[in-house]
Amino acid sequence: MFLSKIYHIKDSIVPHSFCDEIISDGESQNITNANIKDGDNNNRSSKVSWLDNKKLQTSLSNLVQLANDENNWNFSLKEFEPLQYTIYNIGDHYDWHIDSHKKPYDNGLIRKLSFTLCLNDDYEGGDFRICQPHPNPDKVVIDIFKPKKGSMIVFPSHVWHKVSEVTKGTRKSLVGWVVGSQWQ
Repeated sequence: MFLSKIYHIKDSIVPHSFCDEIISDGESQNITNANIKDGDNNNRSSKVSWLDNKKLQTSLSNLVQLANDENNWNFSLKEFEPLQYTIYNIGDHYDWHIDSHKKPYDNGLIRKLSFTLCLNDDYEGGDFRICQPHPNPDKVVIDIFKPKKGSMIVFPSHVWHKVSEVTKGTRKSLVGWVVGSQWQ
């Protein structure tokens, strides 16, 4: 599969008040250490809570579909997984990874699109990096973003990405995945 663009970023796509509501909701849930389903948990250091909020998913679905349409990905999307409110404190990070799993879910669906919505920007470090691999190391492209509050990055779930170490403050984001039928 060739994609002419491997990510879609929109600054200030949601108002600051929307971000503040998500922070409030995320902080009111049970916050636990993050773990990795198919990988080494040493590659990740952060805290998370889970938001199974249909109203929030509906609000975000138009933004995800917009990225799907504008980039001509044309992925067949079915539904959201529960949303992950993520907190990165000083020293926290998430090393290079993809969001796709080794096997489809029991219902046969797979992750197709991932997104990160930046909820604050009063921190240092914590850059979002996304990689377009190439067999020639000189042609590997790594784009680095310091997203601002209200910015959203959408990308296919099989694309390599990471969050660099936070060096000051606390980084807060909402992470989500949209699933669909397996590739035909």
